[in-house]
Amino acid sequence: MMGRQIAQVFAQHGHEVEGTDEDQQALKTGIDEIANGPYGVNASLSKGKLTPEQAGRALASIKTSSKLDDACRNSDLVIEAAFEDLQLKQNLFQRIESAAPSSAIIASNTSTLSLDKISQKISKRDRALGMHFFNPAQLTKLVEIIRGPATSNETVERGSRIVREIGKTPVVAQDEPGFIANRLGLTLYMEASKLLEDRVASLQDIDTCMKLGYNHPMGPFELADFVGLDTRLRNIESLYKATNDSKWIPPKLLREMVQQGYLGDPARKKASKGGYYEFQQIKR
Repeated sequence: MMGRQIAQVFAQHGHEVEGTDEDQQALKTGIDEIANGPYGVNASLSKGKLTPEQAGRALASIKTSSKLDDACRNSDLVIEAAFEDLQLKQNLFQRIESAAPSSAIIASNTSTLSLDKISQKISKRDRALGMHFFNPAQLTKLVEIIRGPATSNETVERGSRIVREIGKTPVVAQDEPGFIANRLGLTLYMEASKLLEDRVASLQDIDTCMKLGYNHPMGPFELADFVGLDTRLRNIESLYKATNDSKWIPPKLLREMVQQGYLGDPARKKASKGGYYEFQQIKR
C-alpha cells in the first residue's frame, strides 16, 4: 500500500518511477490503485488538483518490473516499502545494494524497525536512510528522515532535499524504536486502549475527546481503523520486540480483532470485516 502511494507522489512531482514486486498481480493492482484509488490520479483530476496533462504525465512516468535488479539498475533513490519484517528488509537491502548504482540512496519506509539493523548486511551503510512516509502519502505533508549510526551527513541532506522537492516537510530523527511520530501516536493509542479496556469511557467518547479537545482530525480508534489494524498490530509487536518494554504489549482486543478478520475500515480494506466500530456494532 505505501509503495503505491509513494510511487504516485514522486510521479506527480516529475520523477520517473519504477515499481517492483515479484508478484505480477500486486503490480497490476498497484497501478490500478494509483490511477483509480480514493487518493489516486483520477480522483485528483476530478477534484481539479491535477490538469489532464499532469495526470497523463504522472501515470506515464510509472513503470513496473517483476525483477528487482532491472528496476534498481539506473535509480538515484530506492525506497523499500515491504511490510515490517526485519529479515525480509535486510535481504532486500542486500539485493538493492548489488543492483543499484553506487551513488544511489537506499531508503526504508519502515515505521518502527531499526535502520541500523535493516542496513546491517550492506557494505556502504553511509548511504542508508530511513524515509518514513505517512498514510495516505498523497495527502500527508510529513516524512521522517531516519539517521542511522553510519548514515552520512550528505545522505541526510540529499534525502531531506528530495523530500522538500516532492512537496513534503522532512524532520530528522535518530534511529530509535518508533522514531518520533509513531512513538507519540502509538503511546496515545495504547492509553486509549487501556481506557476502553478499563471501561473508563466508550469508544466514541474517547475518539470525540481527541477530536474536539485536541483538534485531532481523527480519534485514536478511527485512526487505527484508517491505518489498518493488522498494520497497527505489527507496529506495536515490532516496538515490543525492539524494546522489551511491557508498555508495548499489544492490547488483547486488537489481537482478537485481527485474528477474527477485523482489519480496519472496510472502505479501505476490502477483505476486512470492519474495524473497531463494526466490531462493537457502533454506527460510524
